[in-house]
Amino acid sequence: VVAWSVPATIGTVVFYIRQVQEGNPWSWISTFLFIGPFWYIWAVLTPLVLWLGSRWPLDRPGGWRNAILHVLAALAAGASHLFTALLVMRAVTPGPPRQPLPQAYRDFVGAYLEFEFLLYWAILGVGYLIHYYTRDRKHALQTAQLEAQLAQAHLNALRVQLQPHFLFNTLHSVSALMDEDLEQARRMLVRLGDLLRMTLETEGTHEVPLQQELESTELYLDIERVRFPDQLEVELLVDAEAMDALVPSLILQPLVENAIRHGVAPLEEGGRVTVRARREDGSLVLQVTDNGAGRSSPAADDGRVGVGLTNVRARLNELYGTGHRFSVFTPEFGGFGVQVVLPYRPSSSPRPVPAGR
Repeated sequence: VVAWSVPATIGTVVFYIRQVQEGNPWSWISTFLFIGPFWYIWAVLTPLVLWLGSRWPLDRPGGWRNAILHVLAALAAGASHLFTALLVMRAVTPGPPRQPLPQAYRDFVGAYLEFEFLLYWAILGVGYLIHYYTRDRKHALQTAQLEAQLAQAHLNALRVQLQPHFLFNTLHSVSALMDEDLEQARRMLVRLGDLLRMTLETEGTHEVPLQQELESTELYLDIERVRFPDQLEVELLVDAEAMDALVPSLILQPLVENAIRHGVAPLEEGGRVTVRARREDGSLVLQVTDNGAGRSSPAADDGRVGVGLTNVRARLNELYGTGHRFSVFTPEFGGFGVQVVLPYRPSSSPRPVPAGR
């Protein structure tokens, strides 16, 4: 009704001006009652046309048959509309009719049936446009929801993959200590329990404040210090303003584990692992380095990129897409380093939708 009010109003104004110019002015109400029904009858016919469009679709195999049906429907709708409109217009026109109804109807059809035919197809076209737009919007929304669900499922799978990997390595170390130092093995199990409890507390949370991530990393380092009491030296260089930044949970542990396993463990005299975190403008920079043997060449990983680092890369891709940077490098003093650059967001900020691959 609202849509058809536009041509009804325009038609009323045009007819009113014409009557004034011809010296036979009508009142606005009489003019609207004469012109308005011509258009508002189409408001009643529009749902029928849209229904016929869905009943006889043109975008399916055999659409030419439906096109023929629409041609016939357009002629029938136009003829019916003109007859109904003529009856209403004759009823509201003052004075006796100028022509008998059959003659007036033939003249009406001859003058306006082509316009009525085109109007039917215009309504049909608008209906298809609305249908395709709505369908595409719905499809886009479903696709976005599926992509978000897929990203969430992949994140969960990566997290589940990481926990058994770390747990296996730790339990293997406990088993090795059982015959050598029962007290140290017991201490390692206690630290492992604390670490697993903290991990379970963040289940389903993919980002935590850096301070919380450092606490869980410290628990892991306590376990590693039991394994390497005289070999492992750890240095934490974290800016205070970076403590509140959100980071992926369990992001540091695999990086530190990689440094200890491949950098410190092979050295008889032991080694040092350094964890750095700083804020640079709108980014958070994390670095984990060791002073181990490093890589034989800048282009080689030499086995350093294993399950842990592969997992970190995949999780970062899911969480941040192209909004992060992950790189390996050789520190100035030698060894091996990993750098992760994330968008800086304080822990009070809302969590964005996973970026997807």
